[in-house]
Amino acid sequence: MTGDTSGFPPNAAAATALGVDDVTGPRAAPVLRNVSLSVPRAGSHVVLGPMHSGKSTLLRLIVGLDRAVSGHVTIDGSTFDAARATEDQLRHVRRRVGVVFDSSALVSRLTLLENVTLPLAEQTTVRADQARETATGLLHDVGVAGDLERTPDKLTRLDRRRAALARALVLEPAVLIVDEPGNGLDPHAAAELDETMQALHERYRWGILICTQEVRYAFHWPSAVSVLANGRIVGQGSLDELLNSRHEAVRRFVDRRGAA
Repeated sequence: MTGDTSGFPPNAAAATALGVDDVTGPRAAPVLRNVSLSVPRAGSHVVLGPMHSGKSTLLRLIVGLDRAVSGHVTIDGSTFDAARATEDQLRHVRRRVGVVFDSSALVSRLTLLENVTLPLAEQTTVRADQARETATGLLHDVGVAGDLERTPDKLTRLDRRRAALARALVLEPAVLIVDEPGNGLDPHAAAELDETMQALHERYRWGILICTQEVRYAFHWPSAVSVLANGRIVGQGSLDELLNSRHEAVRRFVDRRGAA
């Protein structure tokens, strides 16, 4: 990857890549209530929760796709009011946070290479040839081989997820948010993707927030863990702390550790 292309260089003094403080939302119909968590710089945090517990809503509130009722979000040392964020603040957030959606969310009419260069074209003044070079290098890093002029419908599900990972990293974010990384992948493909994410995390040292219903991620990442149920954090701490929790919703997750 090249030098920071986002226009918002990393804050080396910030110990926290991502902080969520007492966030409730979205505004139209609150799903999450008083959610707080943090992702340390170059560290990881796993949010576990069943379907419809609010994991995807959390992602949308962090990056401003939905507006919160209240609470604050801190990205790489810069804090904003999640209910009253300005457009400039949201542009900052979207440059400093990379997101991999569970559907991959690639643009179907664009080629693989165009999908990855799109954030550079929309948010930076990088020349087209430099953007292509950066995107090509990232696609190599995430393990996508072959013709980069293919459209998403010509890719395997794993390669679509890898391409989405490359696109999320192209602006060199402070934090990466991954929603249900193993969704729709067979166990072998999910393991390959996880190995790729771990290798890149070791190399580039961004913070990572993984939102998932698969408990194995809490065992495979050296991380803090939050358990989300009915829109609230019902357990939070180290994996060892949660393994000793007596909360029913927490126990339902950690007792599935045999699937890890």
